[in-house]
Amino acid sequence: MVIDQPYPKASKSGKNNLETEMPQFCMPDKAVKVIGKLSHADASEASVKFLKAPKPFSRLNSAKFLFQVPVGGNGSCTDCTISCKLDDGIASDCGAREVSYTGLQDGNHTFVVCSNGSLGVSCSSYTWIVVGFCLFLADTVSPTAHITASSSFTNELNISVNISFTEPCIGGGFGCSSVNACNLLVYGAGQVVPSSLITLQLTLKYSLLVSLSPMVQYGRVILVMGKNFCTDSAGNKFTRTENSTFYVHFDRRSVFVNLRSHVPEKLLQLDSETRTVQATNNYDNLKVYFYFSEPVLNSSAEILNSINTSQGSLLPITGANYGNHRFGFMVTNVSSIAIITIGLVTESIISIPGTPVSPIKPVTFLYDSQRPAVRLSTTSSMRTKQHSIPISIKFLKPVFGFNSSFISVSGGHLQRQDIFSLQPLYALANGTF
Repeated sequence: MVIDQPYPKASKSGKNNLETEMPQFCMPDKAVKVIGKLSHADASEASVKFLKAPKPFSRLNSAKFLFQVPVGGNGSCTDCTISCKLDDGIASDCGAREVSYTGLQDGNHTFVVCSNGSLGVSCSSYTWIVVGFCLFLADTVSPTAHITASSSFTNELNISVNISFTEPCIGGGFGCSSVNACNLLVYGAGQVVPSSLITLQLTLKYSLLVSLSPMVQYGRVILVMGKNFCTDSAGNKFTRTENSTFYVHFDRRSVFVNLRSHVPEKLLQLDSETRTVQATNNYDNLKVYFYFSEPVLNSSAEILNSINTSQGSLLPITGANYGNHRFGFMVTNVSSIAIITIGLVTESIISIPGTPVSPIKPVTFLYDSQRPAVRLSTTSSMRTKQHSIPISIKFLKPVFGFNSSFISVSGGHLQRQDIFSLQPLYALANGTF
């Protein structure tokens, strides 16, 4: 694991100030030992034996060297002139075989010792690194993987699945050689298609197909990663998380819509046939609702654009749509008498799994806000000796629910009531007094 953070940089006065630089990190002990060996440079004839020197990776911005300069392996060089230099600085005499430095900057440093004696000039060097903070990071986080798919709802026979690891999972790695030997497990009416496995990014990203049984019309399939099938570079085993499971809902059933209105139904007898008609004089009844057997993807505005109406216009009714199961609309801007037909073009309406809605027949109803006209007539003269007088009550358009309770008689009483139809737009009532 890598963490970016600033490290202190030594000033000329030797004090540490926090400045943002390229981060320096300590390495494990084994790596430090290797670098420490490689940091020593030996001269061909005389080599320096360092009795004291900074560690290969040091947090100190100071360094102290104590060394010997042997000649040919036999004792110390007594008549040698010895000079020391740090990095690109100026060489100075260090015959005391001891030198110290302070105010060192973070980064690589090289200390060079040169001796000039009977065998000539010979130099040796020592390299180390100064780091402001020495971080030893332990990776204890287990690798995991996230499963995603093109959709969690479908009516297809196959669905594409993507698997993304949080870090390279190299110990074993992801594999899917067969239906029964795959690190992606499928529960339900489906199975993996091993031949479809594609490596998008080695050790990190994969894709493959999962087939959904054609023998099952609808259901749910659970996709989940296997257990402990790989490890990261630190040896941590794979672990499932919440995103290591994915649910796929499939539904291939036909989707139906039911068109309902608030307009009441009436039974009307026309030409010896009894018919059901929808009619109202109440403006508040001019509401229609579409009930879908499955939730649809379309919005209320899209549903509105798919509705045809012969009269007036439609406005959406605000309220709960029960998860896109129901959509309501109000018919507005209609005349006082109107025959309204409402239909729905279902080709563009799609259920969440992707199935188009089946066609539906339009609905027709009558809106009439005008009071019906009525005429009274009789075959009797204005003056008569008859005790029974026939009275005809003729309505100029069909009426519903008319009975004797709506007739008021003064100077007599109603003996009998007959109701019959002379023609489709007329109803006749006869009374005898």
